[in-house]
Amino acid sequence: MQRMMLDQNQNGTFQVITVAPRVDREKVQRTDRDGLPQWTVETLRRPADGSPAEVIAVRVAAATQPQIAPMAEVRFKNFEAFFWSMENGRSGISLSADEVVPASAGHSRGEKAGE
Repeated sequence: MQRMMLDQNQNGTFQVITVAPRVDREKVQRTDRDGLPQWTVETLRRPADGSPAEVIAVRVAAATQPQIAPMAEVRFKNFEAFFWSMENGRSGISLSADEVVPASAGHSRGEKAGE
C-alpha cells in the first residue's frame, strides 16, 4: 500500500456534486482514526489538460457535514491518493483530503489557496 500527495493545481478543477456520509455495509457511518465522521464528497473533475471530465469521490473526515453548494468549485487540503490491494486480487485507488473548502474562500486555515 502506498500513499501519494497530489498537487491540486496539476489535477484540474473540482466541482461538488453531492456530500454524503461514508457508510459501511450495515449503513453505519465510518469514522477515521481520531473518531471523526467520514464524508464522501462526489465531485466533477475537469482536468487541466482539457481531457474529458470525470466523476470522482474524495473522502474527508470532519465533525460536521461539509456545507458546499452543488456545482461549487472546491479545493482540497492535503489531497492524497492511497493505492490499496487485497489478498483476493482486488485493488484500487482511494482519494482523501483533510479538508474541503469552496475555491472562492481563497484561504484555508491560514494557508494560501492551492496548498
